[in-house]
Amino acid sequence: MTRFLRRVCKRIVRELLPPCAWRAWQAMRDPERDLKAYKCGPRIPWSRGYGDHRTRIVQEALAQPDLLRRFRDGLPLPKGWGYAVDEGCVEWPWLLAHLTSDPGRLLDAGAGLNREFLLTCPSLRGKTIHMVSLSPEQNCFWRLGISYLFTDLRDFPVRNGYYDTAVCLSTLEFIGCDVSLYTGNVTDREDRPDDFKVAMGELSRVLKPGGSLWLSVPFGARRHFGALQVFDRELLSLALQAFGDAAEVQETFYRYTAEGWIVSRAEDCAECGYVPWIVQSPAQRPKHFPVQPDGAAAARAVACVQIVKG
Repeated sequence: MTRFLRRVCKRIVRELLPPCAWRAWQAMRDPERDLKAYKCGPRIPWSRGYGDHRTRIVQEALAQPDLLRRFRDGLPLPKGWGYAVDEGCVEWPWLLAHLTSDPGRLLDAGAGLNREFLLTCPSLRGKTIHMVSLSPEQNCFWRLGISYLFTDLRDFPVRNGYYDTAVCLSTLEFIGCDVSLYTGNVTDREDRPDDFKVAMGELSRVLKPGGSLWLSVPFGARRHFGALQVFDRELLSLALQAFGDAAEVQETFYRYTAEGWIVSRAEDCAECGYVPWIVQSPAQRPKHFPVQPDGAAAARAVACVQIVKG
């Protein structure tokens, strides 16, 4: 077939197929097509190819022992790390840099690890993993031995001291808020933002003594957006109090700048904000992704906390 005929056939197929089907067909022909398009474009957060880009840089971090050591020891990150990428690019490496490959039961409260490239990491492979969220997600990895439970973290149907480890990444800020935008259920329109303390109590209850909770929340100037809230020093302290007896607490703060993510201090993150349009309803959300002057994608600071149960 000549090049001209190929172009004609391609144009006909593109006109006949719905846009989503066309993109799926193109992705099958070239799995990295969206990623290539994103890298060649203006790199706007949450636009086409953004998720692939975020996955790629996290994968690169997990493959570099020196970079993982920086996350484990709270050392400075490479200049430009995670520019125009949300806080997942620091939360995931921070967590996986600390977890060991020891077997045991791990609770993922909020299903923040529900991605194949994370679940196949050496530090997670040997663990029994239970993921908990309000409603099913698009991806399901039961073939990897992952168990799913759809329930409310404030009323958790698991016996005391069941888990060796608990993980709660970018989830606590949604507890008691209007999460109907994500679940599609009108009964999830709540305005009980203090309920994060109830969830913290439940996470402590189901964790074994000596077990660790690995927690992350957006941090900075306190603000309640309806769908989530940004934690300040006071709210984070209340969360720690709600957890109860802790043998050890280790805090690491990451702050977003126009040059990417950096290791920071709580006091330097105190005025950090959050990109608000992300938590708007589809009707309120702008048609095109607004580019922030600093390239921020979501939180401009995040608190990453390890709590060892006493």
